[in-house]
Amino acid sequence: MTDGLKYFKTQGGFFGRYVQVVQDTMIPYQYQILNDQIEGAAKSNALANFITAAQINETGSHNEAFYGMVFQDSDVAKWLEAAAYSLAIRRDEKLLADVQAAVDLIARAQEPDGYLDTYFTIEAPQRKWTSLQEAHELYCAGHIMEAAVALYESINR
Repeated sequence: MTDGLKYFKTQGGFFGRYVQVVQDTMIPYQYQILNDQIEGAAKSNALANFITAAQINETGSHNEAFYGMVFQDSDVAKWLEAAAYSLAIRRDEKLLADVQAAVDLIARAQEPDGYLDTYFTIEAPQRKWTSLQEAHELYCAGHIMEAAVALYESINR
């Protein structure tokens, strides 16, 4: 565990109360948002896009369109990163199960050659890697890599 995580592990003080709010309220709420489970909130379709991409990989076809912004995958990756850091501080079986479900879904959405970006898998497979400056493929890839490192670190602490 890094020295920084040891600092946040403290139960009291200025940061302790914010860490607790993030762990107890924000991370679970964000997971519900990613799953479109908050009544009255705009749908994010973030995890729904991964379900559709997984369906394409598994069956070769799909019933749903891509919804959201081209960088929608980054919301899932950022949530995974936050969840990983939370798990590094405090074990939480429900959060661990949610993380595992998200990771399993992402693995199903990843193409056989390793490519992972639901927008391009669903909407524009012929345009993969053609507009790196505008299409956010590297942005999303970077966030999923950061999440992977955080998960690895939280599991191996």
